[in-house]
Amino acid sequence: MVHLCAKLGVILLVSGSVVGCLFGSVKELDPEAQNVKVVRESTKPLHCKSLGDISGRSSSDDEKAARTGAENDFRNQAARLDANFALIEAERSNRAGTSSVREVFIGGQALECKTPEMEEAEEAARVKALEEKEAREAQEQEEAERKAAEEKEQAAQEKAAKADAKKK
Repeated sequence: MVHLCAKLGVILLVSGSVVGCLFGSVKELDPEAQNVKVVRESTKPLHCKSLGDISGRSSSDDEKAARTGAENDFRNQAARLDANFALIEAERSNRAGTSSVREVFIGGQALECKTPEMEEAEEAARVKALEEKEAREAQEQEEAERKAAEEKEQAAQEKAAKADAKKK
């Protein structure tokens, strides 16, 4: 009886693997990968730094779902490297053996890029910070000049009071 159960367990394990292969596995997009943009060489920003090689794989009976899953896996890996762009350099889509399952592979690079909009925003933030610093320094200068004028006035009043005291 134990031997029969062991065989049944192996059959279930193997059949579970086959079912997984037949129906595929579509990867979901991780929340931290939402902002990773997928680009090709012709559409990538100019100012980029490669953070490493990445790849995405997925399979499904539906080719579009398999492609979406592979792209999600690709973006997830880019996000793990703190990239904001994922550059596609290679793609493959094949049938898994004689089944109806499509396997999709995407390979490329995780990139940290600065778009013109990002550079403009950084420049605007730098200009704003500089203006705030200059305004603060001007205010501090005015305060120092006011304080110096008050001290000068107080010294003049004390000198006049001493002069008056000597006259009496």
